[in-house]
Amino acid sequence: MPRRLARLLFRAAGWLLTPLVLILAAGIGATIGLVVAPTLAPDAALGLTIGLSLLAAIAGLVLWMRLLREHPGLRHTLEMTAQGVPESALVQRLIHPDDAEQDSPP
Repeated sequence: MPRRLARLLFRAAGWLLTPLVLILAAGIGATIGLVVAPTLAPDAALGLTIGLSLLAAIAGLVLWMRLLREHPGLRHTLEMTAQGVPESALVQRLIHPDDAEQDSPP
């Protein structure tokens, strides 16, 4: 059981990499916007910060998806499809572990 729990934790961490990459990219974009913001009017500074944050998040998503598509080893390690979604067979095994054990030969 501890081995299965450890594997589940590693897979969940792998699946959470996509949102973490986007949050990090958005934070970097917002930080760049905040560095430039003091030189602008308040409304323009807010718009710039939000705009750069969104652009950075989109760029992060595009680059992350390209990385997943071009590196099958990374996809295999994270057990994800090229679209960045967990493989359905793994999800079924994690949701219903008893069914997978009964289907496998002894």
